Order: sequence, then C-alpha cells, then structure tokens
Amino acid sequence: MAKNHPEKKISPVNSGLSVAIWLNTVTTDDGPRRFRTITVAPKRYRDRNTGEWKDSGSYTPSDLPALVFALQKAIEFCYSSPLPGQKDEPGAEAPAKQPEDEVPY
Repeated sequence: MAKNHPEKKISPVNSGLSVAIWLNTVTTDDGPRRFRTITVAPKRYRDRNTGEWKDSGSYTPSDLPALVFALQKAIEFCYSSPLPGQKDEPGAEAPAKQPEDEVPY
C-alpha cells in the first residue's frame, strides 16, 4: 500500500513539532471534490533513558511561538495556493450551491 504524503509540511527548526497540509479527494454526486485538511503533529522528543523517539501530548509555553508560526504558514499556503483544477481565486473554494429556499449556514 502506497503511503500518503502531505501536500506541504511545516516544521520550525528544532521545535519538535510540525503542521501538515493534506490534499483530500471525495467522490460526490457532482464528481470528485478536493479539499484540504491540516494536522498538528504531537511534539516529538527523545526519551533520555531509552533513546527512543516519543510523542508528547502537550506543549510548553516556549513551544507556542513555533506552533503559531507553523499555523500561520499553513494559513498562507491554503489561501494562496489554489486546489488542483480550481479556477476561482487562489485559496477560495467554490461555494456549494444551496437550494433557493435553504438558508446557508
């Protein structure tokens, strides 16, 4: 099975954390639809006793600037890069058509 790779990965140097942008495709009645999702990977660290790499479920206050930086870069990428095959403005997905009598959310 082929491994799925992120469309873009943002990993501030020596921060131990990363943000990945994934390109997804779903099949709808109107044909394939592409969209992006973003994951924030857990902070990675090396266990001093075993030497193994592990994931942390939390961040320290000093991690927050790197996390904010990575998230800002993810926002910039998503809003400046059109989806493959997209003809609208970069980063703007075409709005879904709503029935005339339905109020959009």
